[in-house]
Order: sequence, then C-alpha cells, then structure tokens
Amino acid sequence: MDLGKLIIITCVVVMTLGQVLFKQVAINYNKAGSFFDIGVIGLLVVAGSMYVASSGLWVWALRSVEISKAYPYFALGFVFVPVLSAWLFGEVLTLRYGLGVLLIVIGVSLTSTS
Repeated sequence: MDLGKLIIITCVVVMTLGQVLFKQVAINYNKAGSFFDIGVIGLLVVAGSMYVASSGLWVWALRSVEISKAYPYFALGFVFVPVLSAWLFGEVLTLRYGLGVLLIVIGVSLTSTS
C-alpha cells in the first residue's frame, strides 16, 4: 500500500473515532444535564480536534492521490462508525446493514483500484 492510501485510511479512522466520541459527548450531556460539564466540553474538544486532524490528513493525502480514487474510502466510515457503535454503545445492526456493508466494501474495492 502506498503512502497516500495509508494516509487516507488513517484519515478515515481518525474521522470514525471522532464520530464515536461525538456520540459519547451526547451521552455525557444527557447524564450531566449541562453543556459545561468537563465530560462534555473536554470530550467535545477532543472529538473536534480529531476532525481537524482528519482534515489535515485529507489535504496531505490529496497531494499524491487523485480525489476520484481517494474519496470512495470515506464510505468506509459508514462501515466503521456503526460497527463501533454496536460494540461500544450496544446499538443493533441488522442483516440489511450487513448487506449494505458488503456493497460498500465492494464499491470501495472497485473504485479505488489503480
């Protein structure tokens, strides 16, 4: 795997973790009942920082990878985020979701090959 694709995958992973942290921020907010709780603001800063980092990685990757080849990888977020949500938050994944994941993975494979 070349450096550009490795950076893109890292970008997607960082973005995915940011999304999961945003969900945790929402959970913490519901528990605390206040936006000004350290468990809300602190985690929100971390999640937002991950989005900033992900954007920086994206720009870095696009220096060496065509956007038409790079962009399909972002669809992997639709795979990673729900899987992590099921694991961490007990959210339910259905057979329909599994079929959708299969189609996404096939699509990314077909569109990202050189």
